[in-house]
Amino acid sequence: MNRKLVVIAVILFSTLPAFAKPHDIFPVSCDALWTAVKDVLGNTRDYSVLGISDSQHAASFVVIGELTSYKDRVALTARGSGCAMNLNISQVGPENSDEAGFRKRLNKALAKLQSSQPAKPAAPPGQN
Repeated sequence: MNRKLVVIAVILFSTLPAFAKPHDIFPVSCDALWTAVKDVLGNTRDYSVLGISDSQHAASFVVIGELTSYKDRVALTARGSGCAMNLNISQVGPENSDEAGFRKRLNKALAKLQSSQPAKPAAPPGQN
């Protein structure tokens, strides 16, 4: 009996990380990530912005096309040399395609932003 409980406990504890929400920490400054977030939210076909705070790097918005409108939120906070994103998107149903769509658009906007920045010049020879 005890052996079965131990096996069940091990199985349950080993699956907990699968249910944990991933932490969104980007290796860029919050200013750069905020620029990408505003680019994503600027698409009026996908999002309607309810409120935005540039100083707090936070925004409230609604996903266009949903039958039930939920107030969704994104906020950024500095973490070490990167930036953490707290994204709350409510959606009815087992899969959260609105959240996946936001993340996909954000990654595209961030890649576009990073590719448009000029490359850093190489250090002169002998200076490392």
